[in-house]
Amino acid sequence: MSKKIADLKLQLFGKMVNPDAEAQTDIEIQNEMKEAIENGDSEAFVKAQVKMAQGIQDRILREAKAAISEDINDDAVMVKRGLNPLTSEEKKYYNEVIGAGGFAGVETLVPATVFDRVFEDLRQNHPLLSEIDFVNTTGVTEWITRNSECEAAWWGTLTAEITKKLEASFKKERTELFKLSAYVPVAKAMLDLGPVWLDRFVREILFESLAIALELAIVAGTGKEQPIGMLKDLAGAVVEGVYPDKEATALNDLKPVSLGTKIMAPLTKGGTRAVPNVLMMVNPLDYWAKIFPNTTIPTSMGTYVYGVLPIPAKIVQSVAVPQNKLVAGMAKDYFMGVGSTQKIEHSDHYKFLEDERTYIAKQYANGKPTDNDSFLVFDITNMEAPGDLKVVVTNIDDFPVA
Repeated sequence: MSKKIADLKLQLFGKMVNPDAEAQTDIEIQNEMKEAIENGDSEAFVKAQVKMAQGIQDRILREAKAAISEDINDDAVMVKRGLNPLTSEEKKYYNEVIGAGGFAGVETLVPATVFDRVFEDLRQNHPLLSEIDFVNTTGVTEWITRNSECEAAWWGTLTAEITKKLEASFKKERTELFKLSAYVPVAKAMLDLGPVWLDRFVREILFESLAIALELAIVAGTGKEQPIGMLKDLAGAVVEGVYPDKEATALNDLKPVSLGTKIMAPLTKGGTRAVPNVLMMVNPLDYWAKIFPNTTIPTSMGTYVYGVLPIPAKIVQSVAVPQNKLVAGMAKDYFMGVGSTQKIEHSDHYKFLEDERTYIAKQYANGKPTDNDSFLVFDITNMEAPGDLKVVVTNIDDFPVA
């Protein structure tokens, strides 16, 4: 066994880790990041993000220990361990980083395929983000969006009045992008693992950072140097760049008449469009305390079916939604443009540990609801859980399941 591998094993076997304690630490760090973003505390955000990055790094180093004796050139083994067979461009990039002892001085851009994989993972593994359509707007300063539902085709002579009416159905959106920075501390031991493991580390850092920050922005973004969230009132008074929250309408139950009149009917925008499916977002605490009891019913087999609603809807839990609030709308009505510098740069501002250097991976994004009526906000403070249900379902296929 070479001294390099022996030293690596020593680092990897250094201490035993309690998975439950590690998971709890991850949740605490995510909450720290969430609070830092909400409070505009960049210093606290960076510290929390660096702690998160170090946790990811430690976990990958431990997992690499188990793979030392395996052939990681086997594609099936690589996929099982969360690794990707690299393209020639990706392999060349990571080898350049390793050869330079870090990202500093590496002028080659991060291959676009790395970012593509990150967003693919976000869509597959994050409930809310999987519903949002991300548009690559790198280099684009204006985007054409629909201002209203499409006008019907016109039979007869095309007049100036009709042309003007059609033009009014579209509008130009400025897509200046706001910077979202992910801080990446890289230890020498991580570089020693090689390009495939380094790729996984970079992707996990970007995934975790983007997942938290993007979800907060999509739901509750203030509009000041960040996207405008679904909770915000686009017609409200903007104070120093910050949009106010929408006034919440009381929703005390999930009965057909309540959901039909308060959610489905308003989303048709006066009957001008069909609403085939609705996204309903709630805080995880409210989901289990209020939504779950109201959408779970017993079957004739003595089991339960959950997510049952009288409307075609999907319920998504999001920590970005304030407690006692519910947000409803169609996911396609939120526009999110994303760009990237595709460059990981060295930072001298944050040095927390010896033998590590901190780098900044910058992602750019901007987004907003299509219009002020796209998303509805409800107050579910007084929504109560029902008593023991007596309804027995004989055919669960008759019920729309979220």
